[in-house]
Amino acid sequence: MNNSKTSQGLRIIPTGERKCIWMETGVVSFKLCTNQFQCTSCSFDLAMSNQAQKSKEAVLENRPGAAEKKQIVEWMEKFRELPADQRKCRYMMSGDVPYKICPNSFRCGECSYDQMMQDRMQPVYVPALDQVAGFFMSEEYYYFRNHTWLHLQRNGKYRVGIDDFARRIIGKTKGIKLPPVGRNLDLEQYAWTVNHEYGDLEFIAPAAGVVDSVNRDVVEDAGKVTEEPYKDGWLMTIEPKNITKSNKNFLKGAEARAWMLDESNLLSKTISDKAGVTMHDGAEMVKDLSAHIDKEKWQEIVKNHLHVK
Repeated sequence: MNNSKTSQGLRIIPTGERKCIWMETGVVSFKLCTNQFQCTSCSFDLAMSNQAQKSKEAVLENRPGAAEKKQIVEWMEKFRELPADQRKCRYMMSGDVPYKICPNSFRCGECSYDQMMQDRMQPVYVPALDQVAGFFMSEEYYYFRNHTWLHLQRNGKYRVGIDDFARRIIGKTKGIKLPPVGRNLDLEQYAWTVNHEYGDLEFIAPAAGVVDSVNRDVVEDAGKVTEEPYKDGWLMTIEPKNITKSNKNFLKGAEARAWMLDESNLLSKTISDKAGVTMHDGAEMVKDLSAHIDKEKWQEIVKNHLHVK
């Protein structure tokens, strides 16, 4: 007998396999999970979510065929009314936790519990760093012109942080404000704020997309942003609207190194008299530039190099 069907021809779940959440809730008759319940990176979930949105619009506007599309809308709206055993969190279904009920209709990207679990399960990978013109960079990172780095994850999302150049200019921080999970960001829209004694720095988004997660540790301890900018001081992850289009805005490899050399030379000329620091010949810059120059000069530098407001 076929191990995926009964003698009556009804499909059953093969040993070791698990139902997709869309099957779990009865929207589709049969679909197995093939992505370890990583719904936000699942092409089937994306297609069904898009169809759900179109179906909702059809129902609201009473278009032809709306009645047939009503089911996919209703399951989301009535999800919280289901018995607890039908509202299992994906981490319960995957066996990562013994018991957890989903409170958010499987919209994991908007869930604080999912954020916590992702932070625990996905340690930050830090590639090898080389010094370029006095600043540490990686061949594996993309760089944006406001000195933020981006690292493309296996799930197609970008992890974002500030680079070594930015952290030395900023120095000590008083706090940081990050955008909420789920927020849509447009390219070069002001996205997050670093609080500094010389004034708040509003950074622009390096890519268009949706904020998938934020590093809550840096909100509680903003010092991590400049102490470990490539590791525990990362800021957020962004699910891009278009990876190919986004990559055209970034610098990487030889192009990024040439850009950093230009930035280093320009900064060196600006501060050499004030801070007694040059980056020529590979000299390493001070860790907190703001402690060595006056407020007015510092604000000029952050505006010209970090493109903040």
